[in-house]
Amino acid sequence: MTARHHPLQAPPELTQRVSVLTGKLLTPLLLRWPDSANWLWHSDELSPQLLKLARKSPTTDPFWRGLQQLFGFDRWQSPEALTRVPGMLPPDLPMAPLPMTFLGQWRGAPLWSLPWRSAEPPAMNVALAQLLGHQLGLLHHQSLPGFGHPAGDVLSLSRWPERAQTFIENHPQRAWFLDIPVFPSPTRSVWSLPDLRSDQFLAGATNWLWSDWEALVWAPLEFDLCLFELLLENAAQRDAFVTAYRHHQALPALGPHRYGMRALAVLLSLHGEDSRDQVIPHPHWLKD
Repeated sequence: MTARHHPLQAPPELTQRVSVLTGKLLTPLLLRWPDSANWLWHSDELSPQLLKLARKSPTTDPFWRGLQQLFGFDRWQSPEALTRVPGMLPPDLPMAPLPMTFLGQWRGAPLWSLPWRSAEPPAMNVALAQLLGHQLGLLHHQSLPGFGHPAGDVLSLSRWPERAQTFIENHPQRAWFLDIPVFPSPTRSVWSLPDLRSDQFLAGATNWLWSDWEALVWAPLEFDLCLFELLLENAAQRDAFVTAYRHHQALPALGPHRYGMRALAVLLSLHGEDSRDQVIPHPHWLKD
């Protein structure tokens, strides 16, 4: 997603209402993106928390609408179940997920809290690419024969090609693609964060943390790697990722899957609206 300079933060009246709801004195935080999924606050208390109130839903945001249509996942419908996901992940991840607590709802929007950490989100660089190689390598050890959400239904992997094609055929921006991509059968499903970005992690003085994992789904392995490839900026980052990933397992062949997965990335608005001309020709860093 493309960053813009903007002063977007929760309005005072919303801050006041959430403060009353939680019994906490809250300070609104500036949002990093104009399409950020949550309003954010810092709680002023002895053990401060980061509070997140959903501001985007499948009816108002192409990403969350796409996650519902592709994976059957709507965080508004399963806000408490979402908090159990970190306990399902491998325990030895180099960037551990921060635990999340469901606090309730405000006018139907779910509200969660996470422990506050004084750390900065890193830029994409060689060190992060290496860590992500280990992170994804470990996450991809766990697999399913189906795709979906851990708190909901899991569909047979054989249904993925039809599901992906139907999503594109019925998308409002279908005309961006002259031909519907062909989706070969994927090999297996793995933990996947479709909206993975460097700013979803925190680089602390002694360790790294995973602060924004709420869109995790079970998705085809090739889907996850094709989307991750779009984050790589140069050969040094590619080499660091691949070397680390291959400590855990081999990379699959992405060639037959790449165009279709990149089309999904465009229609999910993972890199901003109408990002086709940026996403489709992106270098093929993870060559077969």
